[in-house]
Amino acid sequence: MASGPLDGVRVLDFTQIIAGPLGCMLLSDLGAEVVKIEPVGGEPWRLTAQFFPHESKAYQSLNRGKQSVAIDLYDDRAKTIVSKLIAGADVMVINYRPDVSARLGIDYDSVTKIKPDIVYVDSTAFGRKGPWAHRPGYDIVAQAASGLMMVRGGTLDDRGHPLLTGQGAPADFTTGYAIAWAACAGLFSRERTGKGQKVETSLLVNALVLQGSTFMSNPAADAEARASFLADLEQSRE
Repeated sequence: MASGPLDGVRVLDFTQIIAGPLGCMLLSDLGAEVVKIEPVGGEPWRLTAQFFPHESKAYQSLNRGKQSVAIDLYDDRAKTIVSKLIAGADVMVINYRPDVSARLGIDYDSVTKIKPDIVYVDSTAFGRKGPWAHRPGYDIVAQAASGLMMVRGGTLDDRGHPLLTGQGAPADFTTGYAIAWAACAGLFSRERTGKGQKVETSLLVNALVLQGSTFMSNPAADAEARASFLADLEQSRE
C-alpha cells in the first residue's frame, strides 16, 4: 500500500544543519525513502545539546523518517558505494560549496554520468553564479546580506549594526520548504518529459522572498515608504 504521493521515490540526502535536512524530511513525510549520507562521526547538528552521545533533539527534529549511512567521502573506497547509491536514486539533494562537490565527484555533471535522469537539488548560501558563489554561509549570514535583519528586526546595536530578527532561522526554514518544492517540481517534470534536471535554490533568495514588498518597485507607493524608512533610520541613529 502506498504511504504517500512520493512512495517509491528514493532520495539521497547530502546535507546537514537545517535547510537541507528539513527539505529531505518533508520528502520523507510525503512517502519518499530518504537515505542520509553523513560523515563517519555524524553531522554537526547531532552535537547540539546532546541528550546522549551524538544524539540531540535539534538533529532528530529535522531528520525523522530517514535511513542514515556513515561514509568518509574523502576515502577513495567510498566512490564505489556512492556510485551505487546514486544509480538507484531518483533525487539527490546537496548543500556543499561548488568546489567541494566537484572535488568529491558528486557535482551535477559527475552525478549525471551515473544517473542521467536524476533530479539534482542544489542548495547554496548565495547561488552558483556571481562574486559570492563560492562563499559558505548560514542563516545568520543570509539574514544580514539580504537585509532581513534590518527589515524584520528593525533594531540597531550601539554601533548602528542591525540585530537578529529573534529566535529561529527564517532563511534556513524557508529554504527547506523550497528544497522540497524543487524536488517535487523536478520529479513532475521528469514524469512528463523523461528527463532529469538540476534545480537550484539558496538561503539568500529565500531570505529575499520573505521581504517581497520591501524590494518590489511600485512608484505609486515607494516615495512615501522610502521617506518613512529613512526618517526611522535617522532617528534610530541619534
